[in-house]
Amino acid sequence: KFGRKRPLFSGHEEQPLSSCKRMCLTDWSNRALQHDGLKAYVSPTWVSRRTKYLTDTKGLFGQILFWSNTENSAKKVLEHLRSKAAIVDTLLSDSVSRKFSAFHRDMTEECGAEAKQHSWAVLEKPEEIIMYGPYYPNYNNGEHSEDIIIKQTQELLCSRDVPEDWKVYVFTMNSPCLVRNTDPCINTDPCMLSLIHKAWEWWRVHGVKTHIGYVRCWGFKGNKENLFKEINFRQVECITQGVDYESYSKLADKITDLNPLCETVFSIAKDVLRSDKKHFPMMSSDQKQDRRSYFKSMSCSFEGKQGDEKKHLTTELNTMIEAAEALLSEKPESIEEHLEKGEAFSMAHTFSSQVCEALRDEMRVRFQQCWREMVQDRYAEFVRDELTEKFNRSTVQLFLQDVQTFTRQYLQIGKLQL
Repeated sequence: KFGRKRPLFSGHEEQPLSSCKRMCLTDWSNRALQHDGLKAYVSPTWVSRRTKYLTDTKGLFGQILFWSNTENSAKKVLEHLRSKAAIVDTLLSDSVSRKFSAFHRDMTEECGAEAKQHSWAVLEKPEEIIMYGPYYPNYNNGEHSEDIIIKQTQELLCSRDVPEDWKVYVFTMNSPCLVRNTDPCINTDPCMLSLIHKAWEWWRVHGVKTHIGYVRCWGFKGNKENLFKEINFRQVECITQGVDYESYSKLADKITDLNPLCETVFSIAKDVLRSDKKHFPMMSSDQKQDRRSYFKSMSCSFEGKQGDEKKHLTTELNTMIEAAEALLSEKPESIEEHLEKGEAFSMAHTFSSQVCEALRDEMRVRFQQCWREMVQDRYAEFVRDELTEKFNRSTVQLFLQDVQTFTRQYLQIGKLQL
């Protein structure tokens, strides 16, 4: 949807430099500013602003260059987490937050609430606002929702004579990505860097201020982050038992096929596991089908059975697994509580009279083994998710701290509390 218009509600912000001054400050070269003859005709204030503009632009692109190197920037984030420094979300100013809230209510009333990734934007003019979106990513062709926002905003700004007091508001459910697909056939510019570059360009060319608000911290690549992929349940046990990195390494070395974590990741994971006792849900509503695969090995209980007997036992097994799905709730509980529920279920489950006592006992034992494996894997997954969330929040926080020092004149980026 594009081009919806709404009356402008009250709100006022400081105006940018006039277009005349802005063009002068942009076009002057460093050499011209240093020329003694020119200084006689240029206001010292203009020279100061021009110098700050050049310094900020140089600093901005220096930071973008640093964050484009994901190996170095990820190390910075990990060291920040290891230091146990506070993770404080960057918020937008109160006035900008209020505008986003009003725009969000308007968009929700018209298009409905949406939890998955999407983006929309507002071009605010003195007499009206133009809303466009929502747009959704198309991962089949590598297009992110922010790509469409940038394209539509660029077309709007270039299609008309833009006064100096226009403003752009960009909403995205997840903070714009800092890492993009490396396929050379696909646009590889991360959305965050593309938006910052465009905000700088829109300010330089049109004098337009940009505001970017997000709900969730996506970090580099959100839930596709793989820094903690090695943390399985055996790793969690070793981390918990290890007093320090040296003792952890000795424990990990004794376990076949277990790759020891680096000291930094160990320290971060140790800190997470040292905190309050973990209570986690067995799954969200869209994961139940995936969990059924854990019980496939239970069919080994009746290997060698033939014909109707095998068919009946298969039906019996499916009935038991379906009944066990009631245990797969979204209620957070401790790992011990989850294990106890599985054991209690297996002992209380009623088999048909056609299943002999020995086979019942074997199926109960196998169920408990499968259930234990599933609970342990889910616990490790929960720990990985918690580590990833902390990493993503810290990534966005540090990035914005580094960048916004140089962009305050024309760009605000922050988390929304809707």
